Amino acid sequence: MTTIGVRIGLATSAVALLLAMSTAIVAQDKPDAAGTADKPAAASATATSATYRDVYQGWKWWHVYCYRCHGVDALGTTNAPNLTDPNEKFTRAEFLRIVKTGKPDTAMQSWSKLLDDKQIGEVYVYVRARADKVLPPGRPDEVGPNKGLWEPPAGWRAR
Repeated sequence: MTTIGVRIGLATSAVALLLAMSTAIVAQDKPDAAGTADKPAAASATATSATYRDVYQGWKWWHVYCYRCHGVDALGTTNAPNLTDPNEKFTRAEFLRIVKTGKPDTAMQSWSKLLDDKQIGEVYVYVRARADKVLPPGRPDEVGPNKGLWEPPAGWRAR
């Protein structure tokens, strides 16, 4: 193949890619029946998917560092407490402090060398979702239940 043939092939591919991207952008901003784009619903879906992303990321960190002591679904073991117990709800600040610094005279060590504040916050959101029973037992789907957006119950937020 000649240099000119390669250049023509690259130019054709670039044009096809730009056309596909512009079609996707136009489809996202397509007005609804009333003639207005559905911006509030898109913002809500983004917030929902961000919350679910935090839950899912928290689950992943949980299964790297926490489940061995606290159990697969945060229900506790003989080594560590049940973090879903309604009588033992931690505030976000308490949870972050305990995970970062550990708990003296217990098996709970400091995780600050392995987890940063964002990662610990994601673990907290996962534990809250389990404790508040808005997330069923087992491994969460990576993108949301049944490959769709995860809708937390009205008014639920990880405190």
